[in-house]
Amino acid sequence: HIFSHPAGRKTLSTKPLVLTARMSSAATPPQAQQAAPDATLAAERRVTYLLDDHIGVHASPEASLRKPHTVRLTDNLVVDCGLDKHMTMVRSGGDGWSPAPAATVRRYHTDAYVAFLEKIELHGKEVANEAANYVLNNSVCFSETAWPYAQIYAGASMHAAELLATGKADIAINWSGGQAHARRDCASGFSYVNDVVLAVLTLLQSVERVLFINVDSVHASGVEEAFYTTDRVMCVSLHRHGDGYFPGSGGAKDAGERAGKGHNINLPVERGFSDADLEALLPPVVEAAAARYQPAAVVLLAGTGLLSGDRLGCMNVTLGGYSKAVECVLALRRPTLLLGGGGYTTSIATRAWAAATSLACGAAPLPLAELRPDHPCPQQLSETVMGNENGAAALAATREAAL
Repeated sequence: HIFSHPAGRKTLSTKPLVLTARMSSAATPPQAQQAAPDATLAAERRVTYLLDDHIGVHASPEASLRKPHTVRLTDNLVVDCGLDKHMTMVRSGGDGWSPAPAATVRRYHTDAYVAFLEKIELHGKEVANEAANYVLNNSVCFSETAWPYAQIYAGASMHAAELLATGKADIAINWSGGQAHARRDCASGFSYVNDVVLAVLTLLQSVERVLFINVDSVHASGVEEAFYTTDRVMCVSLHRHGDGYFPGSGGAKDAGERAGKGHNINLPVERGFSDADLEALLPPVVEAAAARYQPAAVVLLAGTGLLSGDRLGCMNVTLGGYSKAVECVLALRRPTLLLGGGGYTTSIATRAWAAATSLACGAAPLPLAELRPDHPCPQQLSETVMGNENGAAALAATREAAL
């Protein structure tokens, strides 16, 4: 059973794990624990940023796979803005981290599915007829390099989790990660391997409880399914829901089963979701969940599909509202893993992830006017205002039900 304690491992305390003295909040009253960290605390965070210099080659127009290109541009923008001076940049290969080997991916995924993924790059024609057996829905299109790409983002997420679990970092960032839809035996969406589940399982080898938070236009369906019956992981997901929107899961009444009952909190919203809606809904739920559950570590999937102008999300959240959502999670002052998740307009996702990086490492804010003009993205973010279909009463009811 993936949630059982490894043989011989001592059961950890139920108190929240604090990896470094400067992250400790034991002497602070509960109200102060939830406040945004001051400048001194932010400057003292040990932040590790994981990247692969060749991630961009895995973008595939034929498979509509844009994220590797978006991540490459994000990495470039982070360096252009000087954020690399405020954190440790760890590249794949050498003394850094390595792509996840098949044996490691099998900690969650089935042998048959991993064997299929391994064959795609060199023997794609031979296994083409098998593809239908390894997809959850018709949203999946396997790129030619789906397997090496999945190994990269999964390896980075798992290494980031190890850094947190061993006390070598307070915050670890992998924007290529957050592929939260894959199931044990199949792909879903652009998620070939579920790096979020693998990262959480890595944390659970060392800590007792993990809080997973999804803030994106799409529900983290594969993560919810993986941990639906355990109390060692609490899942909080804010996402667009209804009207046939992908993936269709994440209803407010889906609260977990057996030991996991009450440990799955969905915050479904409609199109047009705004900054004010986000501020009224997310922080109270996140703060209450952390206070009651007392997680040892936090995993935040900071997707950008909810930002105004995203081609699929159809929401009205601005970069400022997105930043506040990230800040409310960092204010929990727990060892935190930041993952990228979705984002379907490159210029928006790139800037949002760069802004979140600056918040994590305590650097000065990055207003749009200060972004490097030679960076290959349009200079202005697309502002597309959608009609807001979220009523105040409905949002209040969702919040109260979650609380």
